[in-house]
Formats: sequence, C-alpha cells, structure tokens
Amino acid sequence: MKELLSDFRVRRLLLANITGSIGSGVTIIAVPWLLVQRPGGDRLYGYITIAITIAVFALIPHYGAWLDRHSRKLALLIGEGFGAITTLTMATWIALAGQAETWQFLVLYAGGMLYYTLHFPAKAAFVQQIFEKRHYKQLIGLMEIQGQTASMISGGAASMMLDRVPIYWILFADAATYIISFIVQSTIPYRATHLEKDIPKESTIASIKTGLRWLRARPKFTLFIICTMAPFVAVMTGNYLFPIYVQNILQAPAVVFGRGEIAFAVGAVLAGVLGPRLINRYSAPNVAMVMMGIFICGLIILGSLQSITAFYIALVLVGLGGAGSRVSRSTVLYTVVPNEIMGRVNVTLACVDRLLRTLLQFGAIYVVIKADAAWAFIGLVLFVGVALYGAFQARHALSSLDPSLDSEAPKS
Repeated sequence: MKELLSDFRVRRLLLANITGSIGSGVTIIAVPWLLVQRPGGDRLYGYITIAITIAVFALIPHYGAWLDRHSRKLALLIGEGFGAITTLTMATWIALAGQAETWQFLVLYAGGMLYYTLHFPAKAAFVQQIFEKRHYKQLIGLMEIQGQTASMISGGAASMMLDRVPIYWILFADAATYIISFIVQSTIPYRATHLEKDIPKESTIASIKTGLRWLRARPKFTLFIICTMAPFVAVMTGNYLFPIYVQNILQAPAVVFGRGEIAFAVGAVLAGVLGPRLINRYSAPNVAMVMMGIFICGLIILGSLQSITAFYIALVLVGLGGAGSRVSRSTVLYTVVPNEIMGRVNVTLACVDRLLRTLLQFGAIYVVIKADAAWAFIGLVLFVGVALYGAFQARHALSSLDPSLDSEAPKS
C-alpha cells in the first residue's frame, strides 16, 4: 500500500475520484429526494429513470467503440466538464429565478446519471492502462472506498441540508467539485498506448461485435461477470426505492434519508478496506459469493423490518455487500480482459446492465403502485439470489483464464 500511495499519479487519481464522486452523489441521491416531495413525484422519478436508462442503452455501444479509438483521459475530462456545465447552469438558473421547477430537477438527475454511466467505463480503461497489474486489487479497493463514501456521504449530507440551505448553493458547491476533479485529472501523465498498436479500424457495429465475440468465447467468465453485476444493478434500482421507502413507509424526514446514505457509505468503506485483503487470501470469486450473500441479507431486512434502526443496519449490509462484490468483480475484469478491447467489453457489459436496470425499474414502479417499496425489495432478493446461484456455478472456470482467480483453496 505504501508503494502504491507513494505514486503521485495514484494520489491525484484518488483526489479526482473523490471530488467527482461528490458531484455525482449530490445529483443522483439528493435531487431525487426533492423530486419525490412533489405531487406525483415518485412516479415521475421512476419514469425519468427509465427514459434515461433507455437513452443511455442506445448511446453506450457507440461510446464504447469511441473509447477504444480515443484517449481515455480525454473521455474522463469531457465527463467532468459535462457535469460542471450542467450543474452550474441549473444552479444559476434556480438562483436567478428564486425557485426550482420540477423539470430542472429532472435535468440535474439525468445529467448526473449520464455522467455516472459514461465515467466508469472510461475510468476502468484508464486505470488498467497506466498502472501495473499487481496494483489492481489495492487500487480498486481504494477507489471503491473513496467513490462510494464520497457519493453517499455528499448525497446524504446534501439531503440533510435541504431544509436549511437553498438548493442553488448546494448545486454551486456541487459544480465546484466537478471543476476540481477536471483540473486534477488534467495533470495526471498519460500516454494512449492502445492507439499505438496496429489495430484495424472498425465501425461502431463491428466494435460491438468484437466485444460480443470476445465475451461469447468465454461463456463462464461472462456468466460470472453478469451475475456479480446484480448487486450493483439492485443498488441502482434501490436509489429509486430508498427515498420512496423513507417517505411513504417509514414516514420519516429528510434527515433519516441522509443518515441512511451515510450508513451505506460505512458499509462501502468496510468493503474497500476488507475486500482487497480477503481477495488476496480467498480469491476474488469466493469473496464475491460472500459479499452477494451479505447484500441479500440487507435486502431481506429492508423488506421485512420496517423501522428506522433496521433501515440503517440494512443499508450498512447493502453497502458492504454491494461494494464488496463490485471490488471482486472489477478485480476479475481487470485481470482477464486485455486493455486494447477493455472499452468495447466494458460497454457491452454496460448494455446488459442497462437492460437489467430498465426491466427492474419497470418492475419496481409496478410494485410500488400496486403494493409498496418493501415488496419491491423482496423482489430484488429473488433477483440477486438467482444471480448468486449463477455466479457460484461459473466461478471454478475462472482459474483457467488466470491462476490468481483459483477459487478452490485459501492462499497462504
């Protein structure tokens, strides 16, 4: 760890990661709370989430092909610039008008979701490109700690301040974090080595087919990666459910929602601290199984024990299991996928992620309308449970792709 942190590129990357995560945290977490307070806001929030998911689903294959043909650093800087401009524009508009309209919250949320979706494939390819393979586990753990913690704490803190501070001041501070992240990332030395290789030019469709062919040739790996994606997909659906759950079932104020997000961050920090150590000893596939089990326990509590204390405990478990499975999944992904096609493979997987999110979002909206958010969490238990079984069946085949992924025995 000392060796890793002594690298100034790592320190700058972590600083940029935490500031960018603060920006996306406010728009993805705090803004939805404001939306669900409006008449019919919970349904509108669900529908806009589906609309964004479908739009990104159409865009992201082209983005993946573009990412493998251009600088990954440029992609990251474009994302930070987009986040800053969108947030600063809406903050200024709201400040001058003296009030916030529902459509402005929808624009802010859509901008935050778009940033979040396009940022991570670029960051994954960027990190894999500039750092040695032996540092992946620790670096992924550190970034998971920072990203999840900054996102959830900033969103939670913003939610708790909504009754005390005008929203435009929160958004101005939010825009500043994107700007800081842009400046810091622009100073990280980078060479686009993937562009120096003699790789034939491909159209967008051909690039997508390349990613699909690579994944199809490794069916067990693909099954494992898609199944271990389930907790992340469930968290994204949970982001729709959490404010509705607090508002309608717990009938609690914004401060409870904010503290819940901080509880989630506590779990994510534990995952970032424990994850790399457990992976070194027990392998990434085995750790992913355990973390998915912990995640399911958190969902069961949300669906069955409807109290504020249970809500906090559940979110710690959901944060731990979700972030822990994500660290394990990323370790497997970085270890196996060659960097020159990381963008195409990542974006192909992101399409699967978006498709699953769309289906779950429709399901969650239907359940909330017909019953309540607690039953929607029970539905997520079934979804993640099936995924856990699939990942368990596929995990042994990973060792043939890389010996470090052997799941048979603990390591000394």
